Amino acid sequence: MSVFAGVDPLVQRLALRVSTAWHRRRRLPSVDWVVGPVEVAGLAHAMRSLIPSTESDLMYAHPFYAHTYDWIAPNRRTHLGRVVRGPWRLGALIARSKGFIYLGGVGYLDKLDDGGAFELGYLKAHGKRVVCYFTGNDIRSPRLSAELEAQTGEPNFATYLAETGPEFATERYEQRRRDIASSAESFADLIFNADRAQLGYLTRPSEPFLYFHPDSEITANFDKFARRSRPVIVHAPSSPVLKGTQLVRAAIRELRDDGYEFEYVELVRQSHAEVTAQLRRAHIVLNQFFSEVPGVFGVEGLAAGCVVVQRADEHDEPSLPAGSNEAWVVTRHHQVARHLRRLLEDPTSWEAQARRGVEWVRAHAAASVTGPVLVQKLTALIEPARDA
Repeated sequence: MSVFAGVDPLVQRLALRVSTAWHRRRRLPSVDWVVGPVEVAGLAHAMRSLIPSTESDLMYAHPFYAHTYDWIAPNRRTHLGRVVRGPWRLGALIARSKGFIYLGGVGYLDKLDDGGAFELGYLKAHGKRVVCYFTGNDIRSPRLSAELEAQTGEPNFATYLAETGPEFATERYEQRRRDIASSAESFADLIFNADRAQLGYLTRPSEPFLYFHPDSEITANFDKFARRSRPVIVHAPSSPVLKGTQLVRAAIRELRDDGYEFEYVELVRQSHAEVTAQLRRAHIVLNQFFSEVPGVFGVEGLAAGCVVVQRADEHDEPSLPAGSNEAWVVTRHHQVARHLRRLLEDPTSWEAQARRGVEWVRAHAAASVTGPVLVQKLTALIEPARDA
């Protein structure tokens, strides 16, 4: 254990208090909302673009996205610099903002292992609004997910999570999910979550998880379906084991052995720009096979006019709107080869399926639709403060 382990949390708390007091004496430009402290699948960038009077302040840059943000924590050379950078920035933000939107399971005080209790409590004590926007493993309980699998017989993210890192099977990791849920329920004014796909210890109702796909990136061009002699199939997992890449590779091998001809493109941890370029030419997208929601990549595949094959099912995930199952090919983990074979044998059906997917994005995941929903909910939180 590091000699700093017991000291770092104390230093971060002290730095936050000093920073808050110091920045309150300065005249700083104010904003309504701060979104951070991590980027998750482009959500921080999207919220920064959609919510008026908002800035993005990140503790960690994302390797797959080339977006710009208002602030990214510098890589301080000294240990003290790395410890102080987050709380010092948070103190400045407290002095000039009305609320915080938290993405991910870490805070600006990243040395505190309390699930955010001190940080969120500090914000509330200073009159700030708090929104928790959960995106996956930040709130998901491996233990509860495993219990769900035992009840349903359906594998989910917990099935293979421990294989990606032994810490996911520890009691310490599980306790942290409890702490994060408890902190959110104690201090958050709003909580966004996909309650089944991201099953955890939250007990109060959550707002449905929203996607914010840029309207300008929703295709109206389906010309690629006139060129079907060599279909393009794309699979782009951010975490191969958890997205079912082992199932995809087995299906691809089986179909090639049976004589089907196609181009298979697998993109593992590639830049968002490269993934987007491949989606524009793809006919079929194999997304993920252990989650009840499409995820950001699933929405991107639909928006690019692809036939998306994925596990997501509106009958299992209450945050999905009715009719969602018509937008993609609902495919369980044991059906990947079967459903892909069926598609390859009937290419005339692809364009109609792709069009249904595009219409779903326009109705339920386009930024022009979901952005105002989020803004309305956030505005309702701070309007009373303006009237006071």
